[in-house]
Amino acid sequence: MRFIDATSDPQLRQLSPTLAETVGVAVAAGRAPETFCLRTNRPYVLLGPQDLRLPRVEQGAAWLEGQGLPVYVRVGGGAAVLLDEGCLSFFGAVPCRDIGRLDANFRELTLPVRQACAALGAPVRFGRAPGSYCEGPQDLITAEGRKLLGVAQALRQGYALVSGMLLRTQDPVATTTLLQEFYRRSGSDRVLKAEMVTSLAREVGRAISQERVVAEIVRQAASLGWDSEPTLLTSWEMDLGAQTLSARRYPPRDLARSPAVRSV
Repeated sequence: MRFIDATSDPQLRQLSPTLAETVGVAVAAGRAPETFCLRTNRPYVLLGPQDLRLPRVEQGAAWLEGQGLPVYVRVGGGAAVLLDEGCLSFFGAVPCRDIGRLDANFRELTLPVRQACAALGAPVRFGRAPGSYCEGPQDLITAEGRKLLGVAQALRQGYALVSGMLLRTQDPVATTTLLQEFYRRSGSDRVLKAEMVTSLAREVGRAISQERVVAEIVRQAASLGWDSEPTLLTSWEMDLGAQTLSARRYPPRDLARSPAVRSV
């Protein structure tokens, strides 16, 4: 498993909104091995396909842009999320054409992150946090049922992509309020509940630096036999990443031609 630590790379941070999709395509094309990646984010909002069907989504997206938040669209899975400096994103991409591997992909590709959360004092389990923003059936929730990590999976032509975000210090109230306003302006009656979302800092009762969290995930990945020395993207991946980033900026181009087969 190739391990990419993109948390301190400004160029990869710029590609963050579509980095997972880019690497997945490379894996499916045989241009990259199985890959796990950690990354940080400049603030932006990522919309899911269901958001594009809202009656006034263009007004909601314009309002987000007016708040200084670029808006991008992903080709599968989930609803609107805010990614910023308060969360640590990750994804795992592996060759896969078997829908029967969905559960195994979730378990295997989130394992180092789940083990790291437990080691840091915030054990999690798969489950749903009703009312949380971008609520999903395979999020990672605390014993009290609050969402600590959003997780989704997409199966596309030749690869599976499990991606997620660990809410390290992100304020659940401020984030939920922002996304609730987006939905109001977009003509949705969706009601979000900030109390169903938490953060790592809240769960452990103290600040935990990004470096500490990354180091623990790296340690857990190494214990699984994954590459202990982080590697870089290939030049082919970097070029594709730049092209994909432009195509996914709202309003997206050619989204209907995406190779997505199924996403959850």
